[in-house]
Amino acid sequence: MTDTTIDYSVLESRSGRSGFAEHVNPELYRLLSALNLDREYVRGDGTVLFDASGRRYLDFAGAYGALPFGHGPTPIWQAVNDVRCSGEAIFVQPSVLSAAGELADRLGRIAPDGLTRTTFVNSGTEATEVALKIARAHTGRLGVLTTGNSFHGKTLGALSATGNIKYQSGFGAPVEGFDHIEFGDSDALDAALAAATGHYAVFLVEPIQGEGGVVCPPDGYLRRVREICDRHGVLMALDEVQTGLGRTGRMFAAEHEGVVPDILTVAKALGGGIVPVGAVLCRPELVNESFALRHTSTFAGNALAARVGIAVLDELTRDDCALVTGVAVLGRQLKNDLSRLAEKYPSVVTEVRGRGLLLGLELTADVNFVGRQSLLGSIADQHNLAVVICSYLLDVEGIRVAPTLFGNRVIRIEPPLTVSAVQCSRLVAALDRALGYAAVGDMDGLFGHLLGRPTVATPPALEALRPGRTPDIAVRPTDRRFAFIAHPLDLGFFAAFDPALEVFDHGERQDLLERFAASTSELEPASFVIGSGRVVGGGEATAHGDLIGLPYTSEQLLRLPTERALAVVGGAVELAISRGATVVGLGGYSSVITGNGLGLGATTRPITTGNTFTAAASLRAVRRVCRERVIDVARARVTILGAAGAIGRTIGMQLAGEVGSIVLVGRRGESSVIAPKLWAAAQEMVASARAGAGSGDLAAAAHAVDGDLDDLIRSRHVEFFTDPVAAVEDSLIVIAATSAPHALIDPTDLMEGAIVCDVAQPPNIGRDVRSERPDVTVFDGGIVRVPSGSDFGLTYGLAPGLTYACMAETMLIALSGEFGLRSIGTTLDGDSVERLGELADVHGFALAEATRWREANR
Repeated sequence: MTDTTIDYSVLESRSGRSGFAEHVNPELYRLLSALNLDREYVRGDGTVLFDASGRRYLDFAGAYGALPFGHGPTPIWQAVNDVRCSGEAIFVQPSVLSAAGELADRLGRIAPDGLTRTTFVNSGTEATEVALKIARAHTGRLGVLTTGNSFHGKTLGALSATGNIKYQSGFGAPVEGFDHIEFGDSDALDAALAAATGHYAVFLVEPIQGEGGVVCPPDGYLRRVREICDRHGVLMALDEVQTGLGRTGRMFAAEHEGVVPDILTVAKALGGGIVPVGAVLCRPELVNESFALRHTSTFAGNALAARVGIAVLDELTRDDCALVTGVAVLGRQLKNDLSRLAEKYPSVVTEVRGRGLLLGLELTADVNFVGRQSLLGSIADQHNLAVVICSYLLDVEGIRVAPTLFGNRVIRIEPPLTVSAVQCSRLVAALDRALGYAAVGDMDGLFGHLLGRPTVATPPALEALRPGRTPDIAVRPTDRRFAFIAHPLDLGFFAAFDPALEVFDHGERQDLLERFAASTSELEPASFVIGSGRVVGGGEATAHGDLIGLPYTSEQLLRLPTERALAVVGGAVELAISRGATVVGLGGYSSVITGNGLGLGATTRPITTGNTFTAAASLRAVRRVCRERVIDVARARVTILGAAGAIGRTIGMQLAGEVGSIVLVGRRGESSVIAPKLWAAAQEMVASARAGAGSGDLAAAAHAVDGDLDDLIRSRHVEFFTDPVAAVEDSLIVIAATSAPHALIDPTDLMEGAIVCDVAQPPNIGRDVRSERPDVTVFDGGIVRVPSGSDFGLTYGLAPGLTYACMAETMLIALSGEFGLRSIGTTLDGDSVERLGELADVHGFALAEATRWREANR
C-alpha cells in the first residue's frame, strides 16, 4: 500500500463549498457565483479576511455591524477562554444568572437615562419581538406603527414591522395590527396617532434606516417623535440593533438628539463578533409580572454570552470611550472623502449618507447615465450597479463591501470600529477607480475580472470613452405608452446593443450573458430597461416606449425550461406595465417560447407578438420587388419556410391567390410525413386562394378541383417538404419565417435570380449570400422605417431610423389606440393585416429599401 498524505483541510473546504451550494442555500450560492462573490474565507484577523489561497481582503461590510472590533478580537476571545477556565455554568435556566445581571447593570449605566430594565435575547429580530410584546402587554393595545422602508428582522412579528412588502410576500406578513408611515415625516406620525386614538401601543423606528439604504431622518426628527408619542400616550421604541454601541460616533444614536425612548433594542455589536447576543432595554415600569414570568428563553442571558457582552462594553468604554470618539472623527473624514468622490462622479453617485462608520454611497438609477442604450445603464436602472461595483472591489481591489438589503442602489460602508485611517484611504482610492470605470462606461474595467481578463491599473479619463451623455427622452403628458421586449439574437448582436461590449470576444459575451441570467432571482427580475424613445405619428399622435431586454440569446431562451421561460418573459411584461406601458410587444424568441403570447395569459395582459404587421410589411415588400423586376407572380413558385407558424401561414394565405404554386416547409409529423399543423396551414391557404379573386395558377387549379388538397398535391400546385434546401432550389420566391436559431440556407442552395424575404430573427438565410450571389435579391421583410421626427434608435444592429416590423406593430397600436389589432397565437386576421398596413401609411411608417443583405450582418 502506498503511503499517501491527505490534506484534510482541502477536502473539508471542498466538502463545505459543495455542502453549502447543495444543502444550505443553493439559491444564494448561484447569485454569489455569478459575480465572483462566492469567496470562502478561512481566517479573519481584525479588519482583514483571508481566503484559502492566502489572499487578503479588507472587510468594510463588517457583518452588518456585528464586528465592532473586527474578526477574532483578542479581548473577546479572552472572555470566552475565561469562562472555559473558570468552569462557570453556561446554561442554567431558570436560576439566578449572575453574569446576565452584571451585563444588564452595565448596559443600564451607559444607556439613555431610565432604561434600566433588560431582557436578553439572541438576535436583533428577537429583540424586536420582545419590544413589541412589552409594549402590547403594558398598554393593552395591539396596534404597532412603524415606517416604510424599515427593517426590524425576519421573524413573523419583526417582518410585519418591517416596511418592505417584497420581503413580506408569501409569509403571511404583515399580520393584523401593523401599519406603516413614511420615515422622517413627523407630521404623518402625528396624523396617524390622532386618527386612531387608543389603538397603537408603540411607534417603532430606526434612528438611521440601515437596510433601507442608510437613510437619515431630518434633524430634530427623533425629538419631534418623542413629543408626539408623549402627547398621544403611545410608547416610543428605538431599533438600535445596527446603530447602537458606538457605530454612529456615540454609544447610542439617540444621544445625537438627546432623546430617551421608552424601549431600546440592541444586538449585533453586543456579541463582539464572536457570539450572538441581543438585549431589550426599557423603563422598568413597562415590564409587568405577566410578561416577566411568561417570556423566557433557553439560550438568552447565558453566562458565555453575558461575559462576552461585558467584555464588549469594557472595550467600548475604555479610556473614556476613546474608541467611540475615534469613530466620530474617522467617520467624518471618510464621509468627506466619499462626498468628494460624489462631486467627481456626479453621473454615478447621487448621494453620500450616514453617520460615524455607518455610511452609504447611493448610485444612480439613470438608464442613460453613460449615454443612450448601454448595458451599464440598464444595470443601473435595475438598481444593480452597486452589486457590480461590489464585485469589482472584491475581485480586483480585495475590498469587501455589500449593498444594503432594501436600498440596493446603496453600497453599505460599515467596517469594524477599529478600522484605520490608512485602510479607509485605501477604500476611497479603490472606489475612485471603480466609479471612474462606471462613469465612462468601461465594461472591460468593471467586468473584465469576471472573464479572467487582466486588470487595467487606471481607468481612462472622464469622457474618454463616451463624449457626452445623451439627454433623456422624457415622457410627455400627451404620450401614449408602449414597451417592447428584446434580447440579443446571437452573441454578435450582443455587441450591437452596446458598442462597449465589442472589447469582448464571443466566448466572453457568452460568459457575461450566463452570469447576468444566473444573477437574477424571484426577487430581482431577469429583465432590464435598455432605453427609451418617442415615436411621432400622424395627426400629432405621439407614443413613448421602453425597450426591455432579456439576458439570453435565442438559443439560450429555447433551452430554458418552459416554466422558467414563461416567468422570465412574464416578468419583463410586468416590468413594462409597471413603467406605464399600455401595450407590450414580444420581440424575438420571447414570442416563440410563450406560444405566441398564449402562455402568458393573453386575455389578461396587454401583449402583442408583432406577427401581423411583420406579415403585412413582408407582403408589401415582396409585391413591390416583384413589380420592380416585372415578375410574372401568377406563374411563380413560392416556398415558405416555417409555413405552419403565424407569420409564414399568414403570408401564404395572402399570396395564395396570386402565385403559381406554393411549397410548405415544416417539421415532419409523428405518424405521417406531413405534420398536422402544416396540413392545416395548406388547407387554409387553398381556401384563401379559392375565396379570393386572384389570377394565379394555384387559384385557378383550386377552383377546378373544388379545393381538394390531394388533387393539388398531385398536380404540384401544393407541395410539402421537411428539407429546406431541397424546397428552395426551384423556387423564384422564398419566404423565410422559421424559429430556427441559425441559418438554414446557404448561397448555393438558391436558384438563379431568386427573391428572398427573410423575416426570421436570427436570419434563416446565410450571411454570405450578399457577397457570393449578386444575382439574388435578399431583403429583410421585417425591417421598416419609423416616421420622421421620431427618436427611437434603440434596436439591435439597425441603422438609425429603422426598426423591426414586430416592434413597429407595437408602436402602431399605441399610436392608434386600436388594441384589437394585436397579434396573439398562430392564427392572424387578414383584415388586421390590411388595417395595420393602412395605419402604417397614416402614421408614416415606410418599408425599408430592399437590399441584397442587411448591413448589420456583414
